[in-house]
Amino acid sequence: DFKAYNLCRAPFSGGQAYGLAWWESLAVSADRHPLKALAITLLSIVPHAADVERLFSDMGSTQSPKRCNLTVETNI
Repeated sequence: DFKAYNLCRAPFSGGQAYGLAWWESLAVSADRHPLKALAITLLSIVPHAADVERLFSDMGSTQSPKRCNLTVETNI
C-alpha cells in the first residue's frame, strides 16, 4: 500500500485539500488496505495544548512573564 500511495497509483490516485474527508471517501475497504485505517486514525487526532495550559493554570502561571517567554529554545 505504501508504494502504491507514494506513486499515486490506484486506489490512491486523486486527492482533495481536506485529507480526512478524502481518506474517508476512498472507495476501498480498510480491511484490504490497512493504510486507509491508519490514515483516518492519524488524521482524526485533534492537536491541542490543553495539558500544558492546565499545568500553567495549576501552578498559577496562566498570565505571567515567565509563560510569555516560552519558546522552543527556552524550556523550563
